[in-house]
Amino acid sequence: MHFTAIFKAFLVIIYISQLNETRKVLLNREIEQIQCNIRTSHEKEKEDDENKAIENITVNPKFFFSYAKKKSKLHTKIGPLYKDQEVISDEIEMAECLQEQFTSVFSSPNPMEKIDDVNEFFDYDDDEPGLHDINFTQDDIEKAISETKSNAACGDDGFSALLLKNCKSELSVPLYIIWRNSLDSGEIPGLLKSSKITPIHKGGLKSVPKNYRPVALTSHLIKIFEKVIRNSIVNFLIENNLMNENQHGFRALRSCLSQLLDHYDILLEIMNKNKNADVIYLDFSKAFDVVDHHILLRKLKRLGITGKVGKWIYQFLSDRTQYVSVNGKASKTAPVISGVPQGSVLGPVLFLIMISDIDKDNIESIVRTFADDTKVIQQISSLEDCKVLQQSLNKIYQWANRNNMKFNVTKFNLLRYGPNEDLKINTSYKNSEGENIEEEKSVKDLGVQMSDDLTFSEHITNSSSKCRRLVFWIFRTFTTRKKDPILKLYKSLVVPRLDYCSQLWSPHKQVEWKALESVQRTLTSRIAETKDLNYWQRLEELKLYSVQRRYERYSIIYTFKILEDMAPNLTSNKIESQYSDRRGRVCKIPTVSNSKCPSTVRNAREASLAFRGPSLFNALPKSIRNVTGVSVNSFKRKLDHFLAQLPDQPTVDGYYGLRSFSSNSLVDIIPQMYRAAADSHTFNFLEEAQP
Repeated sequence: MHFTAIFKAFLVIIYISQLNETRKVLLNREIEQIQCNIRTSHEKEKEDDENKAIENITVNPKFFFSYAKKKSKLHTKIGPLYKDQEVISDEIEMAECLQEQFTSVFSSPNPMEKIDDVNEFFDYDDDEPGLHDINFTQDDIEKAISETKSNAACGDDGFSALLLKNCKSELSVPLYIIWRNSLDSGEIPGLLKSSKITPIHKGGLKSVPKNYRPVALTSHLIKIFEKVIRNSIVNFLIENNLMNENQHGFRALRSCLSQLLDHYDILLEIMNKNKNADVIYLDFSKAFDVVDHHILLRKLKRLGITGKVGKWIYQFLSDRTQYVSVNGKASKTAPVISGVPQGSVLGPVLFLIMISDIDKDNIESIVRTFADDTKVIQQISSLEDCKVLQQSLNKIYQWANRNNMKFNVTKFNLLRYGPNEDLKINTSYKNSEGENIEEEKSVKDLGVQMSDDLTFSEHITNSSSKCRRLVFWIFRTFTTRKKDPILKLYKSLVVPRLDYCSQLWSPHKQVEWKALESVQRTLTSRIAETKDLNYWQRLEELKLYSVQRRYERYSIIYTFKILEDMAPNLTSNKIESQYSDRRGRVCKIPTVSNSKCPSTVRNAREASLAFRGPSLFNALPKSIRNVTGVSVNSFKRKLDHFLAQLPDQPTVDGYYGLRSFSSNSLVDIIPQMYRAAADSHTFNFLEEAQP
């Protein structure tokens, strides 16, 4: 349409020079109208493209980010790469270079652990307990297909996930037959064990091959059965209490948040005793890629996973191949001699089994893991405690040697908490190569900046700054200022980053609340429908929670999950409840702190989930606190219905005199509303809910 209109205007311009003045005026008007139509058409086309991209932000994120990167003029192609003092830009050469880099990290199998006869190794007695076979059905296959994402990239066989889902009832029968025979025979077609490696730039110079991470794309056909196998293994491990309780990665009801909350709770408990705490962050080098298959298989057998299941897993790990794809060009195929496939469903569970005994060797320090991210914590009150921590580290180094795994010592970190500076100055710790581990003031732990002063000021500053830049990126990339698309972009791109693990680091200083709230203020001020309203009015009009209200809501929900055994409880300051007919279910509030503790420790404890969560939960009406035995979503609906009736007036400069209550915290608002309702004898929605 654009070309036709422009061509028409061009002909008119040529013709116009030959006409009289009256005719020229009429034709100039026609040209202006054509130009206006072109602009309108272009704007409409741009708006349609934007809306299509925004609509796909959740259902097809690849489409959205492809559009966003194109508009942002970002360069997403790989390379050129620097190799042997030469620059290479040919796609096939770059694919071969990256293939060489990715295969170079594989570990050589330990010959002492080699299993000569797998069939004999996994044989078992009929009365021997364990997981020897799996009884699955066509319904299990169909359920596994349903869990597959429609837009998931296909593997080397080119089998589409969308086709699999749309034809699941028809395909579930032949797939059941195929995988039943595969489990019985212990055979897997080679095509289904081939991985297409997509290199993902992970930071640093794009010309350096080691700055790319290999992401394996494997066949959806085998992933379906992997889900069946994984579910059976996980259920077996849980039922027999064989999972490492200190592991929070790749486990149901556990997450980065649960691990960080538990870690911080341990630190606060040590600080409450007025003791020091030293934390060593370890880093495995290419942990998933170096797993020794035979060592892993021996661990499977020790857990009781034998018979057909053990033999099938052996076949799953053996004779795997991979090739690297760069900008549509492929490298030669290379054998995979170690590791668990990172693009597979079964790989993460196998890795958890591999690392499950890392802290079983009489280690006296506290060890916490999230997948391969490992930290060692020790209460320090004397030089002897420092020796204990070093001994624990040495045992972990020995474990790594026995298990054919390696450390990246350049990424070891030490955080030292506590008031005793002499113990910090006069002691040091050695890494696996005998070098001193560098002490840091702060370390990024599972995406959260942990500081040695127990505060999260640095994390809050970094998070609010990054999210503010992301808001500006949205407005640079997208021309729309309409409410619905802007809110969808905000909730999909900004909120997950702004709120990540806020149950851990939710601030208690007004200046930090203002910094976080300013991100949402900036975004809502540019929405066309609400730009003339103040921030409080915008929140009400857009039906948005303030950042503070949202964080308090998260804390309440996580407290509910702990009470309902939907999330692991804390180690030291456990969140527990008690029930009475008069008050209903209320949480126990721990003692704030040891009176001899520094004020920083007292403030940190009061702001932690162990104290903040129960306080917020207890402020709720009894009708909500008594909700039990329901899903998290059911509890959320009831909670949101109540919160919608409360004023949401976050701290904003210049608004203080207008606020209805002394603060915007639910801990302050709800009790004040009870008192006001009691004084006026108008209980309305609070009538049955006084705590």
